[in-house]
Amino acid sequence: MTQDRRDFLKKLGFTAAGLSMARKTIGQTQDGQIVSAPEEYGEFLVESLDHDAYEVNPEILKAMPGSMTVFSRNGWDEARADRPREDIRNKNLVDGEGKNSNQTRLDWALNDGSWVFAHMGGRHNPYLWKADAPSHPQGKWDPADIDMNWKDASISVKHAALFYGASLAGAAKLNPLWIYSDHHAPTNGDRKRCIPVLADGERFGQTDDAWYIPKSMNRVIALAFEEDHHALMNSPGRLASAATGNGYSRMAFTAGCLAEFIRSLGYRAIPAGNGTGLSIPMAIDAGLGELGRNGLLVTPKYGPRVRIAKVITDMPLIADKPIRFGVTEFCEACMTCAHDCPTGSIPTGERTWEGPSPSNSNGTFKWYINPESCFDYNGFSCSNCKRNCPFTKPNNSWLHQMIRKVIEGKIKPLNHIMVTLDQASGYGQQISDSDFWKMDGSTSITAREDMK
Repeated sequence: MTQDRRDFLKKLGFTAAGLSMARKTIGQTQDGQIVSAPEEYGEFLVESLDHDAYEVNPEILKAMPGSMTVFSRNGWDEARADRPREDIRNKNLVDGEGKNSNQTRLDWALNDGSWVFAHMGGRHNPYLWKADAPSHPQGKWDPADIDMNWKDASISVKHAALFYGASLAGAAKLNPLWIYSDHHAPTNGDRKRCIPVLADGERFGQTDDAWYIPKSMNRVIALAFEEDHHALMNSPGRLASAATGNGYSRMAFTAGCLAEFIRSLGYRAIPAGNGTGLSIPMAIDAGLGELGRNGLLVTPKYGPRVRIAKVITDMPLIADKPIRFGVTEFCEACMTCAHDCPTGSIPTGERTWEGPSPSNSNGTFKWYINPESCFDYNGFSCSNCKRNCPFTKPNNSWLHQMIRKVIEGKIKPLNHIMVTLDQASGYGQQISDSDFWKMDGSTSITAREDMK
């Protein structure tokens, strides 16, 4: 006879209210305490032990030599070297033509991308071009090999991007005007030295004199990475800089893995963080968000609280459509980021076609920030414009829901009211480091999955 978990807990005297608490000791055992912590352990009741988990025999237990792990023995133990080995890769990708169920070429490509950093012992350059033409017995992968079309394949590539760690992913046709026209390549004798980036032919590669991006590489996958909300709310403190650095590190890993995934399918790929081209316009083209007054990508899910990487490729992906959800209209009324910018780097006026700095990319109708004063402030660790943006707030309050509804309806007269309410509620205020460190981490971007 079976009984459901709720009835079982009732018999033990545990109530749903007790189990809904963040963490609670609900009983004692001979070895410790029974703990309920849904955010940490899901639905399981956990016994927190007052003693070591292992039972050990001190006469037998010794420190194990690292040379005796199976990974090490594979390199020196003749018994391991002489073992029969099945060439599973050749069996599936060559003999099976990449079509064997659960061993398709698409599956193997996801595997190859996943292992690229581990196989290099952490020494892999995440933004490596690998300019030599991809080689594979079947050449370029055709989705039709496994009854897929290019729409399906485009979804699969974005799925791989999320698998490798991106928070958002979108595909777009590459606008060549978003590619940098040169690459800064200083030498000891010439700090200003630049080499051209040529994107008007079919040559592919990097030389000491130029970078070559072929016109056939006309697709880009834009990747956005959520920055930790609580750390970012410490801006301009160092914890906000840590959130930024965490985003940059995840950018490098994911872009590098995704590029290797695409190469394993027989296509070229250029992974990049801030380099090679303008990330924000590419992300906007790929439907990840809109441009805000603060000069940043504003996404519907995370607001401007993201970092961006991209992978340029010749894989003929189906492009996503750009989106609008009221950012421009709201930014016209809000100006919170401009008023709270400690350096006045964000304009309070109307959008223009040109900016005040040689580091502005002129020619698009937008708000142009002053990148020099922004960069020079507080060791480049300020994220105040993200911290106080109404779009940054996690979507978990009636006020935020109301602001979103007003934006969706584009009711301009109410935008000012919503900004006032947003500020009056206390959103955007700095979180101190002492408050941050009192948190248990259960709400961080890597630990808040709802375990059910």
